[in-house]
Amino acid sequence: MRANITAFPSISFSGALDLPRGTVTPFESNAQMINRAVDRVRQYRKAVGDEVDLCIEIHRRLSPADAIVLANAIEPFRPYFFEDPTKPDNLDSMAYIAEHINIPIATGERLHTPQEFAMLLRRNAVQFVRPDVCIVGGLTGAKKIAALAEAFDVQVVPHNPLSPVSTAACIQLAACIPNFAIQEYPIGENEAPKNEIVKSVVTLENGYLLIPDAPGIGIELAERAEEKYPFKPRAFKTRLHVDGSVMDH
Repeated sequence: MRANITAFPSISFSGALDLPRGTVTPFESNAQMINRAVDRVRQYRKAVGDEVDLCIEIHRRLSPADAIVLANAIEPFRPYFFEDPTKPDNLDSMAYIAEHINIPIATGERLHTPQEFAMLLRRNAVQFVRPDVCIVGGLTGAKKIAALAEAFDVQVVPHNPLSPVSTAACIQLAACIPNFAIQEYPIGENEAPKNEIVKSVVTLENGYLLIPDAPGIGIELAERAEEKYPFKPRAFKTRLHVDGSVMDH
């Protein structure tokens, strides 16, 4: 069995996603921001043709009004989905965007419970849910969310920015639900240090992850991996607007 994977092109607003964390972002007018973003999507589509789907990641950067303007402008380039166009705090705002655009919305990586996903689904605010197996209660919690989504004819794109362990769990979910769409696959899974915390990583072949048939989630942790790569608290950094206010990531 195989799980299809994808990459996520990001639209970089005010240069925010192209600059290191802690960097003050340059100012752009609203017109500059929207026009530059539309041009990026145009260039993505021109570069890859119709053989590659574009999953446009907004990283919660926009107001509902700006999200609608941008989505309608990039619609001719046929994005597969429009991810996290606005902050997830207000489910009604996400529903408002969905009502006014013709591109499927993907969201859910910051939600934790089946109840949150149920509220999102009841509002018809999402066409691709993005549960993170590591924060929604493991495979059991993710399976519940996938079943809720299935009842609304919504597909599942597991959120997976972490490690080979998360990847292995995600593709076990993909193998047992009928509404799996595509799988996010992080850069560097076959390189140190990521590939050194497990005995072997999940096999990637021709754009697909091969689902292992070993017990459990199909992989084993490497011996003494915790000694070689001990836990280190992650430094908290964020990007700032030119006026010093904090940007969401």
